[in-house]
Amino acid sequence: MPSIRLLILWHMHQPFYKDLMTGEYRLPWVRMHALKDYYGMAHLMEEFPDVHVTFNVVPSLVAQIEDYVAGSASDPVLSLVGKPAEELSIDERRFALKYLFQANPVHLIGRYLRYHELFETHAENDFDAERSVKHFSTQDFTDLQILSQLAWFDEFHLLEPEVMELVRKGRRFSDTDRQTLPR
Repeated sequence: MPSIRLLILWHMHQPFYKDLMTGEYRLPWVRMHALKDYYGMAHLMEEFPDVHVTFNVVPSLVAQIEDYVAGSASDPVLSLVGKPAEELSIDERRFALKYLFQANPVHLIGRYLRYHELFETHAENDFDAERSVKHFSTQDFTDLQILSQLAWFDEFHLLEPEVMELVRKGRRFSDTDRQTLPR
């Protein structure tokens, strides 16, 4: 039987999101995709040692991941989820409603019943942050902060004990839960 020669090349890239004037990342996508995709793809290859693949990681992505790993990166979403919900201003609550639902409704939001419930509340208000904010309690915002991040965790991260506990709990998160959320 003839053999097939197959080359698997995964090209990993992200634009450079860091604002060089402020040092803050304008968008969270490097961090979010690193949690959901990049780590898991490399980790998955450990299960298939006979499969040889090439990962092409562009320099701008490497630099940004290194900033997050070093703890020197910050983005607006990371700052928002790092703040206790009771301290969120009305503008920050609107920001949360605008950006913490930026995930696939089926594959990410739908993974967690409570996240989906919050999404539905927002949908009932036509995804209008100004209208929705009146329907979200402080507890809702705490749950949204945590679940919006958990939804992006790769399955391998979900096996970590502190993450498993948050998933098991599922709702009514506390500020302590928010603080233990791996970043």
